Amino acid sequence: MTEEEFWSFIDLLGGAANQLTTPALAEALARQGRDCVEEFAHLLTVNQQRLASEPLSGIPVRDVNDPSGGTPLPLFGDALIHLHFAVVAAGRSRFQQIRKNPNQVTDFAWDFSESDDLAEAVSRAYEIATGQPWLGPLPGFCIDEPGDLNAITATDFPWLSLAPYSDHDIPTAYFETVGTVVEMVHADPQWRTWWSRSEQRDLSIEIEYTSQPERNIVTLRRGTAWASFRRNGSRFRGLNKGGLAALAAADIQEILILVSTSLSLPTPPQVPRPVHAAPPTRKHEAARLRLEELRQRHRTRP
Repeated sequence: MTEEEFWSFIDLLGGAANQLTTPALAEALARQGRDCVEEFAHLLTVNQQRLASEPLSGIPVRDVNDPSGGTPLPLFGDALIHLHFAVVAAGRSRFQQIRKNPNQVTDFAWDFSESDDLAEAVSRAYEIATGQPWLGPLPGFCIDEPGDLNAITATDFPWLSLAPYSDHDIPTAYFETVGTVVEMVHADPQWRTWWSRSEQRDLSIEIEYTSQPERNIVTLRRGTAWASFRRNGSRFRGLNKGGLAALAAADIQEILILVSTSLSLPTPPQVPRPVHAAPPTRKHEAARLRLEELRQRHRTRP
């Protein structure tokens, strides 16, 4: 996608990004397919970076929804990012004007209270075009470039994050073991060496426990590997604390093997198993499977 094509899409917003203007942009991007959506997202991030390099932080800027006569507030953090989105949404001419003379940002009232909808439009377009959710941070909210990949081997480099979530409660023993195992893997030199082969800065994993069909998605985006997994929530039933801890360690091992296969990495090391992670005996496992069978029969009984 060229810069001209990018700004042609931006012109569909009519000068402001909000819940009324961004649906048309999302539909136009989705019609062009996945590659177009990802290229637009890349250029949106690039232009956000260009604004981030300008001295806009801390400048008092008015929003169109501010009370009449109110004193504009200096913008920092996410509010500043929202201003950047608003400047991009205003179109190429205004964007270039602010880049050339950053102080002129105070000459206008900006529509930035909902301007992050510009990034949300990318997510919606991607989901329409592919049938899959957008993984990772929205464009413009994570603008750091990958650093020195050799730093991954340093003991304090945060290369791995894992977030389990569910509509229902995740058993405490399972949840706590996931956190413990991730910390052990994160600090293990063998695992750091393994991940350094990926040529990615970090690995972010989400696991959803649900009644929906299982799935595995691994994708790369700007120096980060994003992995999304869906697992059946019934897997917790009938397990004691030791069994839940063992299941957590086994799940993490399985997921990291799937990531390794997707990224063509060497076979990963063995996931460390906490001392309290005792797998269930055959007797306990048989009882658990029998209980699950009875539950299934009960659910299907007319």
